[in-house]
Formats: sequence, C-alpha cells, structure tokens
Amino acid sequence: MDRSETEAFIRKFYAARIEGDMEALGKAFAENAKFQVAGSIDFSMLATVAEGHDGVMGLLQTMVDSLALEDFTILDLLIDGDKAAVRWRATVHLVTSGQTLSTELADFIEIADGKVVAFIEFLDTALAV
Repeated sequence: MDRSETEAFIRKFYAARIEGDMEALGKAFAENAKFQVAGSIDFSMLATVAEGHDGVMGLLQTMVDSLALEDFTILDLLIDGDKAAVRWRATVHLVTSGQTLSTELADFIEIADGKVVAFIEFLDTALAV
C-alpha cells in the first residue's frame, strides 16, 4: 500500500473501532496478528497480549463491550512504509463502572498485505481501577 492507501486504511480501522463494527475489525486483522495493550500485568488488568486472529478478536470484543468511545480525534498520524504511529484522544465511558473520562492514547501499527499484523496500544492503564 502507498501512503494514501495506508492512511485511508487506518482511518477506516478507527471508524470501525469507534462504531464497534466487529465485522470490519475482523477483516482488518491478519490471521497471525498480535494485539498488545502495553503495561505491567502486575499493576493493571488492561495490560495484555492477544495473538492470532481469534485471540485478537476476543480482546477487541471485550474492549468494545467495556469501553464506549466518543469525541474521537486523531491528533497525530505518522506513516513510514508499512508502519504507522497514531496519537489520539477520546472520551471513554467505562461500561462496568459508569465512569467517564477523557484520555489520550498512542498506537503503533504494522500492516502487511493490507492487514494489521501487529498493534501495540499505549494508554493510561491506571485508569482501569
């Protein structure tokens, strides 16, 4: 994919994530994909790694069911070949507690053959208490 195709793919990916469109998200990830929420498992229940398409989709389903996102804005989008860095802001509604907060996140994405093969998300894992 060239830069414009990668940017369009990423924007479509985030739109699907915000909408909770699991079908579109499923099509975005490769069979051998890895999704990591960076952090220490000793301090946060959010820090985790999912591998393989089924594992990634299970994690994404949990995220979609637990975290409603509004006021989504991409603050920075950097693309270098098959890799992208995305810094974004959203209002997050924690479905289980009813808590609402505004936060920024950073994602590092690797794409191969038009699919996400690696996705690492950095967020304030201390917010999940």
